[in-house]
Amino acid sequence: MIDRDAFVSDPQSTDHGTKPTVLTFSGSDSAGLAGMQMDIKVQHAFNIHCLSVLTAVTAQNNQQVLAVHAVEQTMFDAQIKAVSAFKPGAIKTGLIAQHAQAKSIIDAKQALGIPLICDPVGAATSGNPLIAKGSEDSDGHFTDVLLPHCTLITPNIPEAERLVGFSILSSQDIKNAAKILLDKGASTVLIKGGHGPCAKRFSQDYYCSPTEQFWLENHWIDTQHTRGTGCALASAIASCIALGYCLKDAVVIAKMAITQGLIDAKGLLSNPQGYIQGYMDTHDKGVKNCEDTHAKQSYMDTHNKGGVEENYKDTHDKGAVDIRSFPSAQLSLPSLRDGNGGAGCVEPHSFLAPVEPFPDIGDSPLGLYPIVDRADWLETLLPLGVTTIQLRIKDLLDRRLEDEISRAVQIARRYSCRLFINDHWQLAIKHRAYGVHLGQEDLIATQSDASNPIQQLRSAGLRLGISTHCHYEVARAHSFKPSYIAYGPVFATSSKDMPWVPQGLTGLDYWQNLLAYPLVAIGGINLERAQAIHSLGVSGIAMISEITQADSPLEKTRALLAALRT
Repeated sequence: MIDRDAFVSDPQSTDHGTKPTVLTFSGSDSAGLAGMQMDIKVQHAFNIHCLSVLTAVTAQNNQQVLAVHAVEQTMFDAQIKAVSAFKPGAIKTGLIAQHAQAKSIIDAKQALGIPLICDPVGAATSGNPLIAKGSEDSDGHFTDVLLPHCTLITPNIPEAERLVGFSILSSQDIKNAAKILLDKGASTVLIKGGHGPCAKRFSQDYYCSPTEQFWLENHWIDTQHTRGTGCALASAIASCIALGYCLKDAVVIAKMAITQGLIDAKGLLSNPQGYIQGYMDTHDKGVKNCEDTHAKQSYMDTHNKGGVEENYKDTHDKGAVDIRSFPSAQLSLPSLRDGNGGAGCVEPHSFLAPVEPFPDIGDSPLGLYPIVDRADWLETLLPLGVTTIQLRIKDLLDRRLEDEISRAVQIARRYSCRLFINDHWQLAIKHRAYGVHLGQEDLIATQSDASNPIQQLRSAGLRLGISTHCHYEVARAHSFKPSYIAYGPVFATSSKDMPWVPQGLTGLDYWQNLLAYPLVAIGGINLERAQAIHSLGVSGIAMISEITQADSPLEKTRALLAALRT
């Protein structure tokens, strides 16, 4: 069963005339490519105000870290006191420079009672460490102090290895590491796969809580401009939580934002002479007769085999991920697969091998899409010009159920109508229906069915429609490449118990513009609302009670068909 409460996402829930805020703890990056500078950029892109508490001042650029200076504890606590005048919706942590800082963060978290998103920064993207090893101010403040209070921790693979103490070489290692972090106290873990052995093909992240595990995958974005991705991801997740999204939605949205940000990223040219001269100044003591040009050249020749100058040429323009707005393109939408199946790209074969799309719905939009519970409704509605209909039967079993489905298929065939059977995929295949529609719970059930219903539907040539209500569910539907995606509730409905917050025309328009799949709107739609929805360009408008409970179903259907022709 789905944890229904986990899906209640309301991006408008914090909109009461004030701007949502995130309390952010991170270091300053003098190059502006990561740290607090990146946090502010990302949160601004999500229309979030960043409450900033600096943990350290760093001197770094896109090749090296020159110095890290922790903010003195009195000043650190004073910053927390200053921002306590506000009411943040989430906390985001990046670089934590001292053990005492972690304790102060936990005190603030407990006082505020809000989610804590932890990016366990230990090194810059260049590979240079930001925290001294072997001291009190090393990894202990994550494992001993911070982890038991984390709503979500987001390590990449090297960071996860540092926290769990072993090498991560396979998907099973990733799962084992996530479980150890849960055992250490984290509520949820997201291990980022950008450093995995197959990372040049896929970017796979592993989400793990005590009750649910899943993988998120996007195709690899070929760019060297990857600075600040860890900071950006955690900030995007915290921003979504402050906006009212549930954690799983926040993770999917943040993954989308990072993918789009990598596509949009650009380089930042720096001065090679300054770097090479600085390198020579540092190492001159080890070079005899350094006034001698040949001696200098000999030194550089010796040290440039994969060394500083050669690496510099490869990285001198390395830039940062560039998140400009809330993500809104299907190209950035990850595929979501259940964590108990498949091996992940870190194994020899990706568990997300190319998926064959389901057959399309043809050139004609789905149009008015009644959902009915008996074949008699097809005899009533199809002569009026209805071209798509769904048979959703919840109160029949065995022979009576099969007879009803068989009859509906025959009627639909007579009128050349696209008939989707809700849930009962075996009977849909047996009687050669046009397609099957699955809700999320039914979709999950097919994944644990050893007979592989999804592949059987593909082999039989049936179409597939999938119900969705949030980003998390859309990502799951996307992994199956369905014939269409249904999204709702658009408006409040009494036809079905819905825990999700209605998104209205604005939310529906977002998905219509984002998805390349034909989109079906459902939930609380009447004649007046149908006209407004139709103007957005959706493929289908699904209705239950507006037709089946109308005083005159025939008259109401005619009016709806006429409205959707304009």
